[in-house]
Amino acid sequence: MKKILILRFSAMGDVVLLVPVIRSLIAAHTDVEVKVVTRPKFAAFFQGIDRVIVYEADVDKKYTGFFGLRKLFMTLLARANYHVIIDMHDHVRTMVLRNLFKLAGKKVVVFKKGRTEKKAFVRKVDKVIKPLPHTVERYREALQRAGFDFLMLKAPYLNPTTEAKENLAHWLTENKLTKHERWIGIAPFALHKSKIWPISNYPTLIDFLIKKHSAKIFLFGGGEIEIDYFNDLHELFPNHCVVVAGQLKMQEEIALLHQLDLMICVDSSNMHLAALCGTPLVSIWGGTHPDVGFAPYGKPSKSIIQIPRDELPCRPCSVFGTETCHRGDFACLTKIQADDVLKRAAILLEQAE
Repeated sequence: MKKILILRFSAMGDVVLLVPVIRSLIAAHTDVEVKVVTRPKFAAFFQGIDRVIVYEADVDKKYTGFFGLRKLFMTLLARANYHVIIDMHDHVRTMVLRNLFKLAGKKVVVFKKGRTEKKAFVRKVDKVIKPLPHTVERYREALQRAGFDFLMLKAPYLNPTTEAKENLAHWLTENKLTKHERWIGIAPFALHKSKIWPISNYPTLIDFLIKKHSAKIFLFGGGEIEIDYFNDLHELFPNHCVVVAGQLKMQEEIALLHQLDLMICVDSSNMHLAALCGTPLVSIWGGTHPDVGFAPYGKPSKSIIQIPRDELPCRPCSVFGTETCHRGDFACLTKIQADDVLKRAAILLEQAE
């Protein structure tokens, strides 16, 4: 059995995008076992995948600093004889770890992050605009250089465990939720302001979805501020809005995503989760751009709503999002109207019938 060690600590969206690659690798190579070293909170993404082991490395507490990373390296080295170590992060922490593995005589491959071309894509002047490889393809290319060629499987890539399905069923029963109408998820938040479509749009959006599609709305997110906003939406639409945020574990959320007819979201980890579950989605883009390599994987162009660059040539202004706007008005987000999203949602819902 060839053992592959993969290093990727964050961020959530980048970690979950490993899943389609690892599933496809495992399906093509029955003589391969993969160990993924990542933060404990991301371990749920890899549950239930044959020949995939997660080493939960708390790099914020247990394995901090150089000596903490050396301890992590020694622990990993003692547990298996790895055929290859693949750095899928290319961050200071993984640089330290991969160099320690090199000194131990191990083969190391580093994925091509594309920093230079991404910076050229998002700089303020003289942008170099061309579609860049998707992050999933960058991961796959690293494995190919390591000697493992394979074709990508089709979605869904994230599949809930039996336990997660049972727990979700219990939660739905407790909340008297039975599917008699369209179930639509909404995930309005992201880490940075330049990715967040104005939240004032959502009451209008939800009201129309209820009236037009008799929809039940499930609100995804996390954190006190987001949950407070969701509770306000629930008060506005008490019979139609369900707050998911803070209620379910990750595997249970994945089980719920499989039951949705549509997810409406921004460029965020929830977008990637929905895409990898095979859920139809509408993603709203502002200061970032899908061509930088983070489009909803496997989804068609109609899953993306954005202001064209010929209208706003300042787009995109960053790779991962920012708190500021070159223009000062976040026009890339404010120019997108609720009606634009509703029309796209209607098309996808009709196709799902």
